[in-house]
Amino acid sequence: MEKKPSRFADRTLRRSILAGAVAALVLLVAGLVLAATTTSEWTAESVSVVLPDATLSASDSAAYYETLSRGQIVATFAEVASNKRFEQQAEQNLGLDAARSAGVTTEVTVAPSTSVVLIRATSDDRTVAEQVTQEMTTVSQAYLQGLAKPYRLDVVNPGTGTSFRSSTSPLVVAGAAVVVALVGGLAIQQAVYHSLVALRPERRRALPAGPADVPAAVGPPPEAPEPPAHDAPGVPSDRRPQWG
Repeated sequence: MEKKPSRFADRTLRRSILAGAVAALVLLVAGLVLAATTTSEWTAESVSVVLPDATLSASDSAAYYETLSRGQIVATFAEVASNKRFEQQAEQNLGLDAARSAGVTTEVTVAPSTSVVLIRATSDDRTVAEQVTQEMTTVSQAYLQGLAKPYRLDVVNPGTGTSFRSSTSPLVVAGAAVVVALVGGLAIQQAVYHSLVALRPERRRALPAGPADVPAAVGPPPEAPEPPAHDAPGVPSDRRPQWG
């Protein structure tokens, strides 16, 4: 017959399951709240390349390409294009209000070991991100064209259709919250269960003393008894073995 679990085991299991369920519920609610308050951010990117002017001769163009390969010219273009005035001018040209403008951030970088300039704009509205990227590229290009001769900034992609989600999706956050709630609830349940089992008071029962509990007598071991003398037939008594 199977041994039924004790009332203590049943009570301990129920308490641990309740604690795990409460912990899982708290974690799940917190994760869902975080997912609900997470805003999606979109980033658009334009691609431009710095090149010597097309009107230069072949020999002059080769010399300018050599200078361009050192990186200072491209870094200067990117530094000028990252000026805050171009972002503000682009937002004004688009007619963005103060709330929309506050949610827009821009960044200008150079692709490593190239003469490619990348202009990025990030917003919670993907359309606004693309529009700001395009307008900022146009404004900065117009300014640099008259400043950086005999170099030019050619736009490869103004940023149309380049927006992508640059923040964690709320669905991903919600899914992660479910996983964390399950794992956390199980961990809390196991921790509470083993803690209650470890804190259970031990019940000692007085067992009757048995033969094994009686101490053995202390003293020298008893002497072995002398073997009895037997008369062997045909052996004289004086040749009989003497014991002792």
